[in-house]
Amino acid sequence: MPTQIKYPTISDNLILESVYEHVRSAASPGMATALTIETELSDAGLDSLARMDVINAIEQHFKIRFKEDSLYDLETIRDLVELIECELQPDDVDTKATLAVETTPPTSKRAESVGPKYEHATMPVHISMLPEIVQFENRVSGMASAGLQLPFFRVNEAVRGSNANIAGKEVVSFTSFDYLGMAQDAQVMKAAKDAIDLFGTSASASRLVGGNNTLLEALDFELAQLLGAEAVAVFPSGYGTNASLFGHLFNEEDLILYDDLAHNSIVQGAKLSTAKRRAFPHNDFKFLDDLLSDIRGNYRRVVVAIEGVYSMDGDFPDLPRVLDVKKRHNALLYVDEAHSLGVMGPTGRGICEHFSVSANEGDLWMGTISKALGSSGGYIAGSRSLIEYLKYTTPSMVFSTALSPASAAAALTSIRVLAKEPERVTRVRDHAKLFLKLADDCGLNTGNSDQTPIVPVILGNSHMCLWMSQELLKHGINAQPILYPAVPENASRLRFFITASHNEEEICRTVQCVNVLFQAGKKLFAEGS
Repeated sequence: MPTQIKYPTISDNLILESVYEHVRSAASPGMATALTIETELSDAGLDSLARMDVINAIEQHFKIRFKEDSLYDLETIRDLVELIECELQPDDVDTKATLAVETTPPTSKRAESVGPKYEHATMPVHISMLPEIVQFENRVSGMASAGLQLPFFRVNEAVRGSNANIAGKEVVSFTSFDYLGMAQDAQVMKAAKDAIDLFGTSASASRLVGGNNTLLEALDFELAQLLGAEAVAVFPSGYGTNASLFGHLFNEEDLILYDDLAHNSIVQGAKLSTAKRRAFPHNDFKFLDDLLSDIRGNYRRVVVAIEGVYSMDGDFPDLPRVLDVKKRHNALLYVDEAHSLGVMGPTGRGICEHFSVSANEGDLWMGTISKALGSSGGYIAGSRSLIEYLKYTTPSMVFSTALSPASAAAALTSIRVLAKEPERVTRVRDHAKLFLKLADDCGLNTGNSDQTPIVPVILGNSHMCLWMSQELLKHGINAQPILYPAVPENASRLRFFITASHNEEEICRTVQCVNVLFQAGKKLFAEGS
């Protein structure tokens, strides 16, 4: 007679209790009461970022450090429990007897069986019936039945400064990255039109083989001057720059460490490389320092990837602190300045200017020119030898059509306008301070937003976020919700991008309207109502 396997329950051992607690805190809504020891982490809604949040929290809770290679085969809660047990001393927590059985317990690895691994593998399938597509359709229809509409892909019929026309109605928009108003500037628009007359609408080839032009060369040079870097290479896509660079520079001998609130392009870039990868707690450079003290010697190269301003929360890292950690452990530093260029520092030169740090102290300064510079594309700044190497070898440079002439001219002119009109930086900062102060005075939760034009209003309820976005539009205000899984459910929010084009009346009216709807929403979405 086979031995009956005893599965631990929450009351049976402290490790399992702690794992359940940490997984619940990061799990998908609705999963909190459905966890068992055999629950797969993916079924609990833990994507790669949420999984690393759990790992980091468990390491801090038990005062242990997992080996990097052990983290890539975790599939179930049992796997995580067993991994913790391996790291703890036998008498740290009395759990061995609880998990011990006379026969080998089931693991998360699916047992091999006769026949196909997936029973439907040999059956024809219609693409629209893929489970993820069906699940998405069910989610959307469920929202519709609750009277909620998805606010995404709203169609702008016209844009004028901080205002846009949506469905025939003029609204004040807080969804634009055009922080300095460059995309609507007459000088910038004229330069884009003139570039079309000179070079046409497309570069028509990669920069390497025929798509280069005087505008792109000038943009490289003037961006380098703006940033204080030796050299810059402009790429056709900001997302593509991050997605391409990590795999190009780092391999299986290396480690990529990224802030756990880093942009998806950084995370995907790390995944696409063959390097080991790991998130570290947001802006926790003591954790990073301790981690590198333990593991730095295991890798040829280690790169630390952070952002100049975090687009979900509007906060920024302590750059001198992370530079100190980088130097002490002979690591490389990769900073994504997508949301810090143009808004940080007295004249908008970015996070280096804000902290009075030389760009030469870092290694790779990535950014986009689709935000404050009112155009599109991305760039990498760094040493002259690095940039020359990347121009000849990076896939997203070599195999992609170059930035369009109009986009290059717009970005180049924006840099020149910024040099002549640094008051734009002051204006956007003053507007952001006003919005933040008014929101704080109302008791709205603005998280860690500080000195940047990104202000979240954290509601902690996805349905309430959708409802408020819907209601705001009726009042002539366009603001987008950020929902799970982009952020944890308890951190779901409305996000406001403040620009130099906004005015005080628009900001005051918006915060007042948000507060009124928030008070109504609290009653409407109260638990049990």
